[in-house]
Amino acid sequence: MPEPGEPLSERELDVLRRLAVGESNKAIADGLSISPLTVKTHLRNIYTKLDVSTRTEALNVALQQRLIAVVAADEPADESTAEPAPASPLPAEDGTAALPSPAPPLPSAVTGHRWRAVSLALLALLLLTAGAFAFVQWQGGGLLPAGAAATPFVEQPLGESRWLSSRPLPVARAGRAVVALGLDVYAIGGETEDGVSDRVDVYDTRALTWRRAAGKPTAVAAATAAELFGEIYVPGGRLAGGQPTAVVEVYSPSQDAWRRAAPLPQPIAGGLALADGGFLYLIGGQSEAGVLASVYLYDPAADSWRPVAELPGPRAEAAGGALTGQLYVVGGSDGAAGQPSCFSYDPPRDTWSDCPDMLLPRVDAGATVLLNKLYVIGGTAADEAAYGEVYDPNTRAWTVLNAPPDMFDWRAPGVTHVETRIYAVGGRRGELLSDATLVYSPLTYQTYIPAAPSDREE
Repeated sequence: MPEPGEPLSERELDVLRRLAVGESNKAIADGLSISPLTVKTHLRNIYTKLDVSTRTEALNVALQQRLIAVVAADEPADESTAEPAPASPLPAEDGTAALPSPAPPLPSAVTGHRWRAVSLALLALLLLTAGAFAFVQWQGGGLLPAGAAATPFVEQPLGESRWLSSRPLPVARAGRAVVALGLDVYAIGGETEDGVSDRVDVYDTRALTWRRAAGKPTAVAAATAAELFGEIYVPGGRLAGGQPTAVVEVYSPSQDAWRRAAPLPQPIAGGLALADGGFLYLIGGQSEAGVLASVYLYDPAADSWRPVAELPGPRAEAAGGALTGQLYVVGGSDGAAGQPSCFSYDPPRDTWSDCPDMLLPRVDAGATVLLNKLYVIGGTAADEAAYGEVYDPNTRAWTVLNAPPDMFDWRAPGVTHVETRIYAVGGRRGELLSDATLVYSPLTYQTYIPAAPSDREE
């Protein structure tokens, strides 16, 4: 892994030079005959080595360290280091900013040294202006000043699949604290390139815009969230120091404010929060002692937690949902390996039963319930198969859900649904965090693969 202060490679310098003349990631990829994903990897390495977090900061540091240079019009270029002055201002972080053209050339009487100084000053001014414009455009994924119209966005189909690419997250992140409320999708906390985050972004699924909401008081990753009575509960999670927490915080969309609820009986990260029947359940997870089989029920009227029947086996980073009066918990890790297991909980009887195993073991998957079926997306699978799974409790069978193209090893996406569309947000692809917002409509899909026979009875 690159370290701050480490010299840039020749290819990273190539990317930096093209960045300095305002090229987008796609243009850089085309010019260097590499993929856009490789460009993102080079940019991430550049940010780490220069100890910065944005393109503007990277270019400022590169100028200060003379990794790139602005060449005077009356001086010969040093091909090893120099680049021409940009013909147009740098784009915003989302590639949409557009600024007026630079000022016309200075009179020929200006000496080379003065021209260099003026050019650097002009570039610095353009960078600051572009940065300010980018902040207004990028803040909240396209949040503009009051009265201004959001940048238009059109969802794009992904190849021949049934998936669409919607407006990306403002900040790439991994974690499962994603929940829908009304027509909005809330992405809460999680892991970003800057570490564990308190950030809350809200996606308006009609306007296709992201906006910022009040930050979570306690920054957490490996988190989970569920909606209960119009509020969003986030129990536990992993703190920046790596330890689990017992803190439970509740967000009110109507007030854009957070409050604390009763803490968990013990610190837990990587649990699964499900709401059903007016109660909140936190299922499994991991404490400092290891993977848990515990299940805790939260009563909002009493603001208290109590234990209920434990899982048949310990599970962390599992997925699941509430449907047909049952709570389903699938996959996850038992502390040694990923599991394909499926368990169902009957709240009135306080009992667990087995349901047919998934087609593959999955850890860190996302899931949502739609049209009385459980949709499971992503997660680390045994053979990294590029498909999700759907469980029908009526037929007790798992079927294939075709995944977006090239989405192998897609871990920790946030998955939820709004009306009849499923949203898969962020996650991790290998070592890279994702800013993707992908949309799937199950009404057009049906590809069946019979589940393996099960000799277990509920």
